[in-house]
Amino acid sequence: MKSLQPRFDPIDRRILSQLIDDGRISNLDLAERVGLSPTPCSRRIRQLEEAGVIEGYTARINPAALGLNLCVMVSVKLARHGPEGHEQFLKAISDRPEITECMLVTGASDYLLRVWVEDIEALRQFVTGTLQGLPTVAETSTMLVLKQSSFPLAGLR
Repeated sequence: MKSLQPRFDPIDRRILSQLIDDGRISNLDLAERVGLSPTPCSRRIRQLEEAGVIEGYTARINPAALGLNLCVMVSVKLARHGPEGHEQFLKAISDRPEITECMLVTGASDYLLRVWVEDIEALRQFVTGTLQGLPTVAETSTMLVLKQSSFPLAGLR
């Protein structure tokens, strides 16, 4: 991956900020908002994509609209450490639709999972029936998310 650090300027930051707010913005509108003509704006976006700064474009989905009303963070401590234990755990959870994020972390736990479920019963089934049933899992701890706020790369604002 190429580094844009030396050429990362205020216009690049404005482009990224606008794309964070609206990833579907037209190049014409984006160029106008950041003070460029469309061709140089398009060129900069392509450079940011090629450099790996922009990894892709996604839609934000409202979990409640899908009936997913409960968000929890589950910390997981593995029973077996080392590459094999991690690989087995990741393979076991890779197709679980409840898990929307999986982060390898430092500290008392090995992984932190963001999990969305319909209700407390679905959470119970997932934690006790799925996670705690995995031979690679030694311990779990669940935290209910009461409210979440997003601060996407505040340094770009």
